[in-house]
Amino acid sequence: MYSMLIVEDERWEREGLVDFLDWNAMGIAVAGTAVDGIDGYEKALEYRPDIIVTDIRMPGMNGLEMVRKIRASLPDVRVVFLTGYSDFEYTRKAISLNVDDYVLKPVEEADMRSAMLRVIEKCDRIRARRVEEEAMLQKLRSGERMALEKLLHDLLHERGQPEQLARLLLDREARLRSAAIGVMVVVSAEPVREETVASLVGASCYMVGCDALPGAMTIVLPATKGAAANEVRHAAERLIAGWKGISRATLTIGFGEPADALEQAGRAYRIALNAARYGVFYGMSGIVTSEMGEEERKRFAGQSFAFLSAWQEASRQVRLHVLALQEKAVRQQLEDMFASIRNHPGAGKNYVAALLNGLIIDLSMIEDGHGRDEGRIQELLLMDRLDEMCAYVREYIGALLERIESKRVHKDDYIVEKTIRLIEDKLGSRELSLTVLAEEVFVSPNYLGMLFKNATGKTVHQFITETRLHKAEELLRTNKLKVSEVAERIGMTNISYFCSLFKQHYGISPGEYKELMLRR
Repeated sequence: MYSMLIVEDERWEREGLVDFLDWNAMGIAVAGTAVDGIDGYEKALEYRPDIIVTDIRMPGMNGLEMVRKIRASLPDVRVVFLTGYSDFEYTRKAISLNVDDYVLKPVEEADMRSAMLRVIEKCDRIRARRVEEEAMLQKLRSGERMALEKLLHDLLHERGQPEQLARLLLDREARLRSAAIGVMVVVSAEPVREETVASLVGASCYMVGCDALPGAMTIVLPATKGAAANEVRHAAERLIAGWKGISRATLTIGFGEPADALEQAGRAYRIALNAARYGVFYGMSGIVTSEMGEEERKRFAGQSFAFLSAWQEASRQVRLHVLALQEKAVRQQLEDMFASIRNHPGAGKNYVAALLNGLIIDLSMIEDGHGRDEGRIQELLLMDRLDEMCAYVREYIGALLERIESKRVHKDDYIVEKTIRLIEDKLGSRELSLTVLAEEVFVSPNYLGMLFKNATGKTVHQFITETRLHKAEELLRTNKLKVSEVAERIGMTNISYFCSLFKQHYGISPGEYKELMLRR
């Protein structure tokens, strides 16, 4: 839809033009009318129309003078003059002003429609050109912004020579010259637009991606030397105050000592990032400084012995509760231990991960006697938040309690199943026997023998022999091993005895079976 201003000093002609055609159907909206050239000039600057339909002869300021003045401010406005036969000299001057069209008075509907359709085509071309120019401008701005962000990103992450990167940035951005550089790492629990953060900061700043922490972004803030620390803190306070008005999500802002020069921004970023990591790990909201973490670490150094002693006793209580399948007591003890970690924020992420990993290892020994969970430390260290670690440990212990309870409820089945797995795993061992298996499942040989026979209908010795013979048949069928090699692999060193058992079971000697398989 294009907007149109009608300028006509004769009232009846002015009002008639408003309803002269179905302007809406042509894609035109009448923005307003003016009673003379002076009024038309003022309203043109106010309404900024796409099209002006105007009389040439008007008191005060004629149409030619009005259009000349309007074009100085609105060069793309399209103009249609209304003129009479007696106004040829005016019309000639109008043509020299690059007027788009003119219609002779008295105005005929067909003439006006034709003139307006030609004007609309020109408006379409102008609008298309503007869209193209804006797209190109946006592309250029986007490219410049991306190049600038890439340079800042490389400088902050020290990927390249700081002096060279700083020089390239200073050539592009005058605001970075002769300024201290404040760096903040901002972490939100929910996605946030960079434009929103920039507007809340309320100062000229640069936004840079931060892939070191999920949901984080880096703010680079040019500041006044000598007052940079205060300026950065005030910017952070404005951001926090504004954030409270738009979101309930936690906002953590880490920052430290500003850089005196742009090439030192990498160090300022590392300090801010570590402060943000510290705050995020312990679930802190608001401003977190590097000094806060350092103070807590010093405080914890004097408390670490008492803390560790209490932790070890709490871990022992958890083991006892797990052994007794006292789930409620386990959960309560765990929450007390997690609260103790939160109350000692100087311990640090790595220390906490080691503590929780040690607890998992101790508890895993209850289940299998070996403590096979040493590798969990890597999974814990990948977590950025203490709450994630605590949830991980809760889930592990919950699953452990379920497995232990299931094993006790189905203890006999478990012992038989484990014995069968052990037989399959140790099939090639010559030492495989009822006694060895009983030691592995922590029961007496007599009890295991009775339990196994009741469950499978076979003695342990019979099951071992049959399993070995089945394995031997598979090896003879699928490999080119010698009979002696097959016997060795299944733990039977007496080849004669092996051949005798194989023939009894399959009705053919191992050698004959091997030849039969080769002929197939």
